[in-house]
Amino acid sequence: MSRDGYKFWIGKELDRSIAYLYKDIGDKDWRTVTYKEIFARKKAKQDSHIYEKRRHEKVRPCAVWVFYNEHGINDIFFKGWWIYVRTLAGDFALNFRNMRKDLIMQVKQLFPCGCLPFDDTYDEIWFTAFEKRYHYPGKRQRNAIAFCHCRFNKQGYLKEIIR
Repeated sequence: MSRDGYKFWIGKELDRSIAYLYKDIGDKDWRTVTYKEIFARKKAKQDSHIYEKRRHEKVRPCAVWVFYNEHGINDIFFKGWWIYVRTLAGDFALNFRNMRKDLIMQVKQLFPCGCLPFDDTYDEIWFTAFEKRYHYPGKRQRNAIAFCHCRFNKQGYLKEIIR
């Protein structure tokens, strides 16, 4: 029964904290439901939906894109090899601004291209071998793309690169 119905049938006002009254089939007494109970149920439902959406880490297809930038600023800045992970969610630069050495190592181990060991001193050798093996005709002469999958964590950050 609503608040207005209670006022009409019983002739009294309900307490402000009570939203409505209800009675199950076969019961004789009316039970009260407060606004706090309604909001608590709504909050619990929202929390469970958000938890279900964020519970799983997402695995999405991606492309590892390696290219050589020949024309940097004054032929000094931004010149050299670059490695990106491209997904529908966006592009993630692995060796620009915040170096993601862990992800670069995962890419190198996923696509070894006959180059071992994996360190910074062998980067040039790995990049050229990767470009020769996975060359993609495009605007740049030295351009390569290989397809794989990547895993995102709950917050949407790139966590790891997998086959």
